[in-house]
Amino acid sequence: MITITSPQNQKIKDVIKLRESKARRQTGLFVLEGAREISRALASAYVLKTLYICHEVLSPYARELLLRIEERLKLHITTEVFAKLAVREGSDGLVAVLEQKTFGLEHLPDKADPWLLVLENIEKPGNFGALARSADGAGVDAIVVLDPKADPYNPNALRASVGALFTRPLIVTDHESFADYCGQKRIRILTASPLAQAYHFQVDLKGPLAIVLGSEAWGLSPVWQKLENIPVKIPMQGLADSLNVSVAGAVILYEALRQRWTS
Repeated sequence: MITITSPQNQKIKDVIKLRESKARRQTGLFVLEGAREISRALASAYVLKTLYICHEVLSPYARELLLRIEERLKLHITTEVFAKLAVREGSDGLVAVLEQKTFGLEHLPDKADPWLLVLENIEKPGNFGALARSADGAGVDAIVVLDPKADPYNPNALRASVGALFTRPLIVTDHESFADYCGQKRIRILTASPLAQAYHFQVDLKGPLAIVLGSEAWGLSPVWQKLENIPVKIPMQGLADSLNVSVAGAVILYEALRQRWTS
């Protein structure tokens, strides 16, 4: 196995550059840390390009994962180099470079009652990742991203999702195409808004459904005023008039799951 001993090695510089959104867009690659996250990405058929391994700090789970990785994809690095590559604690001694996946509306599951989480202009990567984790836990069929400001492959989004981001198709599209798709498939659109009249638990959340969440700062864009949708809000009993978008998303998703289980 080749060992890289210098942080100035060009391969290491290229990996570090992938922390930037521009580099990820140009290369179609992303960086992932941690044995659990890497294992979940591989289980979801993400293509591994290179696995950087620091044997001095490998966790038991990481050692088990290494047995399943082809030797040609492995590069050994020193603790000094690993300190440059890893941006979080608890990375298990593993840093992977993988190919991004791209999905379109045609990849949405063809089923009688599709259930989608739709994210519009979610600025904070941590919220994006947390929402992906809730979507996976609740069992949605796919995540749809409209005109994204958040990069799904941002390291903070990946970290917050704990690998859950890989378990569902991630569809990136525009409002018009998505609205047309919902019309064709008779998918009801539910929008979260503090100005809504109905509470989220007062609305039927069973059947074909798309739950739309908007920007943390500005809420949903004006385009939804022109589209048929069902606005709902979450009860707020204190001073604050809204929840963090990742918390609000989890509340609505699990109410939908409750209704679907009890129907």
